[in-house]
Amino acid sequence: MSAPQLTGREYAYIKISGSGRHETITERLGVKPTEAWNVGDINEKNGLPRKFMAWFFRSGLDDTRPLEQHIDSLLLWFGTKAEAARSLWVEYDLTLQCVGYYPASRGSGMHFNREVIRQAAQLGLAIDCDHYFVEDHGHEG
Repeated sequence: MSAPQLTGREYAYIKISGSGRHETITERLGVKPTEAWNVGDINEKNGLPRKFMAWFFRSGLDDTRPLEQHIDSLLLWFGTKAEAARSLWVEYDLTLQCVGYYPASRGSGMHFNREVIRQAAQLGLAIDCDHYFVEDHGHEG
């Protein structure tokens, strides 16, 4: 019996980082983050204090959904917060973070259409993409 085909996993989130406290971002946007930390909070992965504040909001979609759907969902949501976003970009770094895990045999590629670029620019969002490659053999379904 052959192993099932290894499929890519993709997700996206909005990251706001800088100085100050993440509670300020929550208050200004009027929504709780998916994850957040302040300077000095302990990083559970390495036991060291965090060096910057970060506030994250995930698309809420499953990572088996195409990246485009995650991006569209986030831009639609963040677009409803456009006035607050514009006030934040002066003090903070705002990023549309795109992440993909792909089988090495498939590779990866990413395309942002003009509308995505336009919306991201209007919201003051940088775009960052991280691609990771996983082994094709030994995949469990």
